Amino acid sequence: MNNQPENMEKKHKRLNELVDIKTLQEILDAFTTTTGLMANIVDVEGVSIFPRKGIKKCSQFCRIIYGLEGGKTRCQGAYKRAGKQAALFGEPYIFRCPSGLIEWAAPIVLDGEHVGTIICGQVLMWEPEEFFWIELRKMNQTITDDFEELFQAVGELPIVTGNQVQAAAYLLYVVANYIMKAGWENYEQSQEFARQRTLFHAEIENRKSLQNDQALEGPGFLIDENEILLQLEKNRSKAKAYLEGLITSLRYEAHQRVPLLQGKITELMVMLLRCIRRMGLELEPYLAINHETISQIYTSNSLESISVIASRGVDAYLERLEAVSQKPENPNVTMMLVYIENQYPHNLTVEEIAGSACLSPGYAGRIFKDQTGLSMMDYVLKVRIEKSKKLLLNPHYQIQAIAETVGYEDAGYFTKVFKKLEGITPTQFRKIHKR
Repeated sequence: MNNQPENMEKKHKRLNELVDIKTLQEILDAFTTTTGLMANIVDVEGVSIFPRKGIKKCSQFCRIIYGLEGGKTRCQGAYKRAGKQAALFGEPYIFRCPSGLIEWAAPIVLDGEHVGTIICGQVLMWEPEEFFWIELRKMNQTITDDFEELFQAVGELPIVTGNQVQAAAYLLYVVANYIMKAGWENYEQSQEFARQRTLFHAEIENRKSLQNDQALEGPGFLIDENEILLQLEKNRSKAKAYLEGLITSLRYEAHQRVPLLQGKITELMVMLLRCIRRMGLELEPYLAINHETISQIYTSNSLESISVIASRGVDAYLERLEAVSQKPENPNVTMMLVYIENQYPHNLTVEEIAGSACLSPGYAGRIFKDQTGLSMMDYVLKVRIEKSKKLLLNPHYQIQAIAETVGYEDAGYFTKVFKKLEGITPTQFRKIHKR
């Protein structure tokens, strides 16, 4: 219970941080002018996010209730309960307030969390009859015994149909949530900008320290594709930190030159794609990430925003890799993988591989690609090339002999396949690793 006031303050503050209150107030005022209906936004505790002077825009009936001892607290409690119900159902919730008027609550939900409620109404849905006056007196007898003024204020209340109530409720629900979502996105972006600035300043201090200690004057920062691959295969959480460090270093090296950073980040995204290919994964989802990231980079004109876009691209890569790695293993696929491991030097067919698990080729192909991200024959190529890379490390083996060992009679065709998958020829691979 001790933390309740602090939590209320955080919720209220969060709503104020996420949206321009003045703009939202203007929209609600325009809504009131157009429809004649009052609208307000409250936090999860039922407290209005607008200044106290906003109460003047309420109906005379509500102003009287608010002025009575306990009236305001009673209304806020009703708004809190209605907001929870609206959030529970994910749509506007029509209710009768403690003083007897019809109102409705539309939930404001951000990132799956209920952060506020639009309250609208203070209306009647029928002409007051004798029973209404009796009920009105009964519902408010705990806060007043003078009903003459309240009864007069009822005459100012609008009478609306059920269809009008539903339409007004959904209109405010859509508008406010759209504005809040835009505000949330801006808030997240500002938080990311702040994080990137912190990383960048830390990098500057680190570079200064290194230069003072070691008098470093290097030729510029180089991206190491092999190190990126190692990080991706080893530990994804550490890979994020490593790649974030790369982005910060590239920004530092750009020296306020936007085109240079755009080029360097593009190079990084291309290297990430090459690493995915070397890992033997399906390229299409990562191509889409690259397309979106690189497109956004070249429409941005600030180093900070380019860093943020690059960071999001890296996150998309890592999330995709994590999703692929968490797929449960299918025992039938495992049987096919073992068969390929034992039979890869031979002329394998889809029918033979599927038959090793007693499955039809079509079904086997679908579950195989779902788990590995590759077709059966592409996976066979991957295994053959990985085996050949180990043999290439031994300088005594001839290229032709290696090709035959992994299932290729023609060394030229083997070289073509190797280059397609690795980006270099077997001879170039051997020279690089010899050094």
